[in-house]
Amino acid sequence: MAMHRSYAASHKGLRNILGQFSLLAGRTDYGSAADVQRLKALGDEMFMLLTHHLHTENDHLLALLEKRVPGAAQHDLRDHEELEVIQQDVADRLARLDGTQTALEGHAFYLAFTAFRGRYLGHIHHEEVVTEELLLKHFSEAELIANSERIVQQVEFPVLLTSLKCIVPAQSRAENRALFAQLKNAPPEAWNAAMDAVRPVMEAGELEAVAG
Repeated sequence: MAMHRSYAASHKGLRNILGQFSLLAGRTDYGSAADVQRLKALGDEMFMLLTHHLHTENDHLLALLEKRVPGAAQHDLRDHEELEVIQQDVADRLARLDGTQTALEGHAFYLAFTAFRGRYLGHIHHEEVVTEELLLKHFSEAELIANSERIVQQVEFPVLLTSLKCIVPAQSRAENRALFAQLKNAPPEAWNAAMDAVRPVMEAGELEAVAG
């Protein structure tokens, strides 16, 4: 059975930013325009990553799985359709916040988001314990690695930088050493941009320990 896990890194990053947003949403003063603007800025990054990840899974993981094992991707595809609707509702609620809301209205938004977060975390848990195992069973190590490399090559660079900012702090040292070993093949300007993106979210000395 193959060992390369297609979901692991991206899901760690998504769990990270979902947790960040949940924490900030709980601390926000919804009657403060400045507080709400900070929440919206983080929300923009979060929803961008969630949307990009969903379509990446549909196009580059579930499509491959469905072709090789017909019917195997249907559960996740249905989940994605439902989650898109819920996510859009939460994003619309966030867009309507303007810093004039009461604490009660702010709490209602917080509850709406945490309900979505709970549903989303359950979904990606299923992907890692069910769908990931199907990929490992029906694809070779070389196929899975090549597919992950194709995905990274097709990601727009700003999206990749935002993803790294969420993934790197959420991974183990061993995982980050492997990640930065791959990144060293990038052009110098891309390497420097990646380092600049992750440095503010790493503990002192940690980036140097894993990036070399």
